[in-house]
Amino acid sequence: MVWDLMGRIWRFQRAVREEMEEGLVALGLSGLEAWLLRVVEGLPYPSDVARHMGLPPPTVSHMLRRLEERGFVERTLDSKDLRRFAFRLTEKGKVALEEAERLMEAALRRRLARLSPEEVDHLARLLSKLEES
Repeated sequence: MVWDLMGRIWRFQRAVREEMEEGLVALGLSGLEAWLLRVVEGLPYPSDVARHMGLPPPTVSHMLRRLEERGFVERTLDSKDLRRFAFRLTEKGKVALEEAERLMEAALRRRLARLSPEEVDHLARLLSKLEES
C-alpha cells in the first residue's frame, strides 16, 4: 500500500508538471527552476535554499549560476558578511515566476475541478495532517 500511495502522489505531481511544461519551456525554465525562483524569493542564501528544497548544495549552486547567466536572478554580497553571497530575483525572474505560478495554478485547478468543493477541502485537510512533523 505504501508504494502504491507514493506512486499515486508521484504520478499526480508529474501529471501537473507535464501539463504546464510547454508554458515553462516558453519561459525558459524547468519545473525545478521555477520552484527554485519561488524559494529564492524568500530565502536568498544558497545553503538555506538547498536545505529547504532538500537538494545538495552543489546542485543548487549550479542551478543558481545557470539562472544568473540567463538573467532570472542576480548575485549580491551580504552587507553583514561580505564573504557570503545572496541571490534575488531580477525583474525577468519576477515576471517568469508570476507566469510559472499562473501555469501551475491553472493546471492544478483543472485537476481539482474533478472533485467537489467538499472533497477539495477534505484533501487539503488530509495533506495538512500528513505534512505535520
